[in-house]
Amino acid sequence: FFFGMAKRSWSTWAFFLCLWLSINADERVTICKNPDTNPQTITIASLDLPAYFEQGAYLGRCPRDADEANEEVPIVCSQMDLPVCQCPGTYNWLDGEQLCGTHCMSAEEGICYLGRETYGSPVTAQCGKWECDFGHVRCRRPDFEPVRASECGDGDLSISSKKGQVGSLHRQLLEINSESPSPSESPSPSPSESPSPSEFSSPSPAECPYVCEDLPVCQCPEDYDYTSFGEVCDTHCMEQDEYYCHPGKGNSFLPCSRLECGPGQIRCRRPVVDPTAPPPRNPRTFFLARGGESCDDACGAVGTVCDHDLVQEAALSPAHCQDILEHLGKTTHLGGLYEDDSTGCTYHPRAPGWYELFKKDGQSTCSARTEDLDRLRVCACQNLREERHFDDLSELGDQNFCLDASDTVATVQGRVSLGTGAGNGGAFTCNCVELCELHSLTESTVSLTNYENRGATNDFRGTILQITVNFLNTIAGAVFNFDASSALEIHSGGVASFTAAATFAGSGVFRAREGSTVSFSSASTFQIATEVSGQFLVESEQVSFEEVVTLTGSNALMDVRSGSRIVASRTVTVSSSSEIRGTSGTMQFDGGLSMASSSVMNLTSTTVSVSTWSASSSTMSFDGSTVTSQTWSMSSSTVTIGTGTAMSVSGGAQLDASTMTLSSSTSTFTSVQASTLTNGGTIQGRGGCNMQFTGGLQTTSSTMDLQQSTVGCGHLQMSSSTLSASSSTTVTASQVTFSQTTVQMTSASFTSSGTMSDDGGSLTFTTSTIVVTSTFTSTSSSYSLTGSSMTVTQHTITSTTITLTDVSSQFLLDGSGAGGGSLVGSLASGAVFSGLGFFRHRTGLLRLLAGSTIGCGLQLSPNAQILRRTRALQQTDLTTTNPAATACGNSIGSTTVASGASLSIDTSCSFGTESWDVAGTTSTYTTSVAATGAVDVQSGGLLVLNTVSTSTNPFSITGTFTLSGSIEVLVTDSSTTAIVILMKWDDTSCTDITSSVTVYGCTSCTTSVVASSTATSCYLRLSIGMTSSDSNDAWWGLLALLALIPCAAGLAWYCCRIRTQDPEEISYDEVEVADGGYEGYE
Repeated sequence: FFFGMAKRSWSTWAFFLCLWLSINADERVTICKNPDTNPQTITIASLDLPAYFEQGAYLGRCPRDADEANEEVPIVCSQMDLPVCQCPGTYNWLDGEQLCGTHCMSAEEGICYLGRETYGSPVTAQCGKWECDFGHVRCRRPDFEPVRASECGDGDLSISSKKGQVGSLHRQLLEINSESPSPSESPSPSPSESPSPSEFSSPSPAECPYVCEDLPVCQCPEDYDYTSFGEVCDTHCMEQDEYYCHPGKGNSFLPCSRLECGPGQIRCRRPVVDPTAPPPRNPRTFFLARGGESCDDACGAVGTVCDHDLVQEAALSPAHCQDILEHLGKTTHLGGLYEDDSTGCTYHPRAPGWYELFKKDGQSTCSARTEDLDRLRVCACQNLREERHFDDLSELGDQNFCLDASDTVATVQGRVSLGTGAGNGGAFTCNCVELCELHSLTESTVSLTNYENRGATNDFRGTILQITVNFLNTIAGAVFNFDASSALEIHSGGVASFTAAATFAGSGVFRAREGSTVSFSSASTFQIATEVSGQFLVESEQVSFEEVVTLTGSNALMDVRSGSRIVASRTVTVSSSSEIRGTSGTMQFDGGLSMASSSVMNLTSTTVSVSTWSASSSTMSFDGSTVTSQTWSMSSSTVTIGTGTAMSVSGGAQLDASTMTLSSSTSTFTSVQASTLTNGGTIQGRGGCNMQFTGGLQTTSSTMDLQQSTVGCGHLQMSSSTLSASSSTTVTASQVTFSQTTVQMTSASFTSSGTMSDDGGSLTFTTSTIVVTSTFTSTSSSYSLTGSSMTVTQHTITSTTITLTDVSSQFLLDGSGAGGGSLVGSLASGAVFSGLGFFRHRTGLLRLLAGSTIGCGLQLSPNAQILRRTRALQQTDLTTTNPAATACGNSIGSTTVASGASLSIDTSCSFGTESWDVAGTTSTYTTSVAATGAVDVQSGGLLVLNTVSTSTNPFSITGTFTLSGSIEVLVTDSSTTAIVILMKWDDTSCTDITSSVTVYGCTSCTTSVVASSTATSCYLRLSIGMTSSDSNDAWWGLLALLALIPCAAGLAWYCCRIRTQDPEEISYDEVEVADGGYEGYE
């Protein structure tokens, strides 16, 4: 620079330098030494300047480093860019004691002034106020003829110097050229005393060349083109209020040569863009609100808030208020301080222009409004947004949003724009009270140590945010919004704490990675998908999930603690050994719960409700909890319902290859709809638990293992399964169906209130009670009763063996009060009763069909108080007996026919053959029914030998025969004379029982008792169509005729009595109480 000046005028330079040195001989100055080789900033005495200048030094500080010193920057401006000032003749061109070459003017108003300082900026040096008011332009002093750039240097319009040198040098030289004029030399108010052009015809070094930083920075649209005729121009015209720029007006077609600006426009310099530096913050400025409008109203209209501090600053004093109004372009001449309201600094346009400061009670507030609509408030709004750009994500570092230098909130919104790729940062703190944004046009992954939210909303676009240390939210109602390509990930070792309510919204994902911990102590809501591989702790309040939740990994844990609650409206999936844990909390899975892959659920004193619950290869344990589910489907899983736990499934439970255990008397399970247990599944009951399958239970290839349990069931269907019950277990069902099922009961009770059927099963009962209150049907099964009782109302038994192993065991056909003519029991072919116990038949008709066997005791007897009807007519009407049993072609065991009961033997049936010695003649006989034990027909009991003809097959009793009742013989064919054997029994003394035998259907038939030759067997014989060879037969006939006389007399008396009796008192059947039942029968 100095060498360029030397080419033109060394005398001028020397004059000003010597003058400055003489004035400032004792002062020290800062210079840059060795700028081209080893830049050093030093301070020297002003008298030493010439020596250092000869070595290439220059005034001012060196650049920040050597590399920066070697960068070339163009000197792009000349004083010719500015128009000549048109100022009043009395205008003072001085700033203090310094004469300034550039000023501000308003040609329309005819005023000039030095310029304005930006409020909030440090006080500038003299002649350093470059900002002009709205509508005013920068101009050059009229008596100054600037040197053109070609005269300053080598003729090149783009003179270069070292970066940083021009600006600081220019500032120093402003002080060099500005002499302190004597009072006589100071301009006077008189126009005649204004400086003449001749006095300042020689330009000062300070104004050649004119540097760009003297002009304000252009405020142009982001997409503004700074070129003119293809070249980038460093100065332009701008219109501040319209946010409009252009290169300049004029007729020149040379690049960057149109320098004229339009009315209301000022010349500005092109901003220098540092791609690595964040954009400057927008300055907080004052403005005039509309009449009657508060600052809150004015700022709210543009989406921001009033800046209370600046409003207070504007109201510091009337002079300060006037200064701000002049800065805003308002001319004021009168004003003062008033206490009418709290509107602060105001402007009134009435002549000659008023600055009015209103401070009621010494306060100026944002909310106060002016009553006079012509009076306008001075307002200032908070800058809403702070923006930072990081194309290189490796340079993120620590970021503290929306704070000013004093660590107070300066803006309410902030955005960090991220480049593509991945990067690591430090600690991010969002202090923006309204909005914090992390945005990337393409997907970016940012790993931060810490993220602390202190604002209302956090917005993530195209950003995967990874936290390695701590994520903290302390703002109640905070919203974290994620787009589809964004996610928040808490990584291993990281902790996320939500001490205030938060909402996760949008369409992204929240991920708690393995080894991380996420805790909630305030109500929060997840409207995005949630993936948990670490610890997810709900410590109080409620956490709601409105999107799917996934727990996966051996370290994944969702822990709902005392007093807390989770509500999930979409499906929650738990897999890969992850765990849900609850202690005194509440879980509500409205969207369903899916568990798989060794996942675990452990609940203590927790309330859980699930809509649809499925589990595969999982483990669940409930203790002191209340568990409800609409559907419950378990596969290869283990469920323990512990002490104090009540579980209810409204839609039915399915357990496939799974085990469910109820462990105590306070453990309950209820399934309302039909349930299934399949593929090796097990239901275990212990300790007095209670299970209710009210909708029924169907098992296939599975096991019910019950000890001290109570089980209630609708329809119990077991196929290829095992039912084991012991230790006072009670099983009740409305209906029972067994197929290929094994039942083992010890000291248990089994009741079917409906039918019970089994096919191909094996059932063992020890000291147990079995009750079937409806029909019992058994086919191809095996029963064993030891010390047990089985009571059925009706039965049909085919090819089934029922073994009553001891005398205390019984099979009771109750008949439920059915009449003797009502069929209540049927033993078909292959049905076998055996053992030492008893088959007891109470009421109704029992039919013993061919091929059936009763190898145990048979008792045909009603209960203790037996009612019997004496038959009005002596005939074989078995409906008048109860119970009644019929036997045909089968075997029975020891049989007792009690009073009122009947056993009917169909002699037309065939069972087997036996060789008998009848009165010395041995023959082979075909039997109809074989009794393998003693037969006892008690008093009032009836043995009926039915369908007797000449081809009758006898009833064989291998045992004694006791007849205290009667025998009736019904002959169906007496047309052929014959002697037939009716029955056989074993006895050494063949007592004549013919007096208790009545023959029907044959008037010429007689009965007799004969013995075997060795007197070991007795035979009841019937002679058909033959007169007895016994001489006493005639006497018996005579006695019969004599007996008719009293009978006729009795009949006549009876008829007379009927005629005189009240018809309502007539009884056709006589009812009497029997002497007693069978000994030992209950």
